[in-house]
Amino acid sequence: MKGIYLLLLLLMQACTSSAQTFDGVWKGSLDIQGQQLPLVFELIKTGDKWEGFMQSPAQSNAKFPISTVSIKGDSIAIRVNAIGLAYNGVRKSNIIDGHFKQGAFEAEMKLHKAEDKESNKVLVRTQEVLPPYDYDTIDVKIKNSYDNIELAGTLTYPSKKGKYPAVLLLTGSGPQNRDEELFGHKPFKVLADYLTRHGIVVLRVDDRGVGQSTGDFSNSTIENFSKDAISAFDYLKKLPQVDKAKVGIIGHSEGGLIAELLAGQHLPDLAFIVSLAGPSFSIDQLMVEQLYAVGKASGMTEQDLIKARTINTRNFAIVKSDLNTQDAYQQLLQNMSMANIGNSNKQMERELLTMLAPAYRYFMRIEPERYIAQIKVPVFAAFGTLDVQVPSTQNLKSLYNLLPKNSKTVLKEYKGLNHLFQKATTGQVSEYMDIQETMNPQVMTDVAEWINGL
Repeated sequence: MKGIYLLLLLLMQACTSSAQTFDGVWKGSLDIQGQQLPLVFELIKTGDKWEGFMQSPAQSNAKFPISTVSIKGDSIAIRVNAIGLAYNGVRKSNIIDGHFKQGAFEAEMKLHKAEDKESNKVLVRTQEVLPPYDYDTIDVKIKNSYDNIELAGTLTYPSKKGKYPAVLLLTGSGPQNRDEELFGHKPFKVLADYLTRHGIVVLRVDDRGVGQSTGDFSNSTIENFSKDAISAFDYLKKLPQVDKAKVGIIGHSEGGLIAELLAGQHLPDLAFIVSLAGPSFSIDQLMVEQLYAVGKASGMTEQDLIKARTINTRNFAIVKSDLNTQDAYQQLLQNMSMANIGNSNKQMERELLTMLAPAYRYFMRIEPERYIAQIKVPVFAAFGTLDVQVPSTQNLKSLYNLLPKNSKTVLKEYKGLNHLFQKATTGQVSEYMDIQETMNPQVMTDVAEWINGL
């Protein structure tokens, strides 16, 4: 999920594109085994100096500053040091034909110049939260002494003096800011607003290396993100307006996974967790189910889905294994060859090497089951029936089977909601941008009432 930016969601994204001079907005997509991940580069020339931003809109609205832009004739080289990204290309007519590299992952990628009307498209968001607020809000800085970094965030709390329940919000995969921005949506700002207006203190923070938080995102793992969560939680529980006996964590997607891991390890003073679409069974198996759900939503035939499931099951088992990189790579090649895909495609070979990157293999080896079985605090877990990233049926079943009995625990499935808990049609990521709803009100109501009722 989060530790390998641009890798976990590579197989579930959609893209739109359009090209000409180097200044302006350029859009392209990485083709990963037939699926697309959109990327956007905004290039700005001021005098003789080039600058700009890079964005992966399907994962986050976070804009990463472009470190360098080098142009020689029709050739361009772009570097985004914050996430270890490099793009080199040559302008040909109305496109830039180039090569993308981030860590071990490499791929060919064309960039097209976005038309003005496309770049300036107005996104309607019906739940936008604007000041003045009905509560107090302050910006905070939190020290993570484990990794010697500083996390920046926003604290919201009821204006009336008193002690209140409190929650830390943990974002999903990809580098996210404190609002968990995505396609103009700000789910965490909307959720924090609702919860705070209903008597709950809320802390939300920028991921390390994002926004005002320091640190290196691209080379971090769930272990690092868990240390960030622990540091923020320790800060929250010591605040004067917080009831120390009622402090919990709300995590979305990978954030829900981290909440489960911390609860299973009995994080001191953790009173409850809320997992919103948090994975609850082995990540390698989850990825197989995830790709099946994505393929089904995209219209793949049942025959092709079964074939893909077999290939993916073998591939992820190899990635999860203790085989050294070379032996694992050879087994991946053999598996793809047995599937009649062949092993001569250079693009495919790069993708297989990406799957063997240390951070990716670390993530594939996570088994939430053994932590979930040790959770002693109440759990509120929610899933949408149209979620293609963390499918509801299998994850709910795992929680029902593994969670120790607790009269206060609630496991709930929401009909027609996607991974972001929006009312959706198919659940595909390509719908996120066009849906006006940011987070379904019923989900927020249920979460707030459950916390206040503990």
